[in-house]
Amino acid sequence: MLLGSSGVGKSTLVNRFAGAELQATTETRADDDEGRHTTTRRELILLPGGGVVIDTPGLRELQLWDGAAGFDETFADVDELAGDCRFSDCTHASEPGCAVLAAVESGALPPDRLASWRKLQRELLSVAMRHDHLLRKEESRKWRLRSREARSRTRLR
Repeated sequence: MLLGSSGVGKSTLVNRFAGAELQATTETRADDDEGRHTTTRRELILLPGGGVVIDTPGLRELQLWDGAAGFDETFADVDELAGDCRFSDCTHASEPGCAVLAAVESGALPPDRLASWRKLQRELLSVAMRHDHLLRKEESRKWRLRSREARSRTRLR
């Protein structure tokens, strides 16, 4: 089964696999080179080599269901570095003595690897907050406090 955003080429791939133009496709838009929503229903396609593929309409968004299970294994390199951070609750953002940031600065850890780690952390928090009312309240309280602190610092200047 092919899943992905609208206009990324799922039907084009099906046509290539089949060796024929079975699925309707359109050109990308000239102004921004983005794809267009063309497929409107799921369709099972029998491939000449004996395989089967399902072409699906585009998805607006893909989200994690429960990515926490494999997070530590996926980012074992970051997790290992984090063990050497000065603070056990280090967020690897700007804390002094952060081993992860030091590894990025030295080139031992690619910056895009840390960016991926941060992005997945945000997504996991978002999924958890959808299912946990107390966590939602705590995050909301944390951001209200940060906002107040920022306004106070601005007034003092």
